[in-house]
Amino acid sequence: MLGGLPLADPQRAEPVDLEALARELLQEATERPNGLRTRPVIRGPQQHAVLFALRAGSRLPEHEAPPAATIQVLRGEAVLVAGEERWVLQAGELLPIPPVRHHVDAATDTVCLLTICRPAA
Repeated sequence: MLGGLPLADPQRAEPVDLEALARELLQEATERPNGLRTRPVIRGPQQHAVLFALRAGSRLPEHEAPPAATIQVLRGEAVLVAGEERWVLQAGELLPIPPVRHHVDAATDTVCLLTICRPAA
């Protein structure tokens, strides 16, 4: 499903074609001056998943970390920078995001899946 935004509810779950969406977002990122394109793919009360594409040399700007999150590189090579620490991530690698301000740099054209879990209210 490309156009929809499924809820993070197993009773209403619909598959998302991440490969097709990755191609689309990477193309859109190459056409944008900042080289970045994001799209939420799952949005629920406690779970969110966001796909983002970065053109080589581009950056996902520094921001606060959510309470619990992971980054998974689907294509390319990304560098997560959090404080003094750096992690170079290749396609297929997954990393929990430290709970500090951080940014992501694209060493190559890159597509990542960000998964966020929020505590129940």
